Amino acid sequence: MKSSRRSALAAKAALALLMTAGLVTPVYAQGTGPGAEPAPEPAARAAVIKDRVMTWNSHGQDLFSGPGLLREQIRKFRPQIVLLQESCLGEVRQAVRQLKGYGLDYQYMPGMANYHWLCGGDNGQAVLVAKGTPLSNYKTVRYSKQDGEKRGYSKFTTKLAGRTVQVFNTHLNSASGAATRPEQITDLIAAARPYQRTLLGGDFNAQPWDGSMGPMWKERPAYRDVDPYCGKSWHRWCNGTQEGSGKKYDYLLHQGINSRACYLRNTRNEDHRVVVSDVTASAPSTDACRFV
Repeated sequence: MKSSRRSALAAKAALALLMTAGLVTPVYAQGTGPGAEPAPEPAARAAVIKDRVMTWNSHGQDLFSGPGLLREQIRKFRPQIVLLQESCLGEVRQAVRQLKGYGLDYQYMPGMANYHWLCGGDNGQAVLVAKGTPLSNYKTVRYSKQDGEKRGYSKFTTKLAGRTVQVFNTHLNSASGAATRPEQITDLIAAARPYQRTLLGGDFNAQPWDGSMGPMWKERPAYRDVDPYCGKSWHRWCNGTQEGSGKKYDYLLHQGINSRACYLRNTRNEDHRVVVSDVTASAPSTDACRFV
């Protein structure tokens, strides 16, 4: 961990203790700071972009920082579906309420989560679906193998590019639980196999050419990542999704549908990049993901 991040976390921990004692009020409750409640700007009101899916491991929105960072990313991309991992779920709900002021109306669906004291509640997975988007059969499933934290996936049925699609949102074991990650991937593939068209999104904590990802590339019909250069063999054009290490951990894997464009975005928490796909029923794009 960088010294600056250690210092930042120490400062946040101290602030959290003061808040617990009732001596300090969060900046986003005071109407100032990065998480403050915004005054909606009429010119900024805009509809979601149809068939756009976003995934992001938000690192707890940098932990204890309020809903502003998450709100910024969703306003930037205006996705129809948002898949979140490692998010402070209380702040996700705040961001959803704030986004309505900009004409962006989302339904919040919680997923697998663990308590985190710096979040003041649950930290984990969530799905946001734009109002008017078909949504059915929402379910959260825990993996058979764990690494000390609750890990699993949420799945639901929706429509993308005019087709019925089964969408999965997941966060697989980190390095400390790497030995059980292949079993989690096997569970995920088995759950997706009955469906004709699927989209698997989230933080897999493994690079495409890691052995644990092998079963993914053997599936038929084949899965394709939103970045066409990220697959079972290393390619120099495969863009990493973790800012500090440059590793490729975050995926939007399509089966039976494709991506006509993909985007990556660095954020001020300097952790995982936002990954965005514009889904299509036509031929996939051959362009690498573009940084925006």
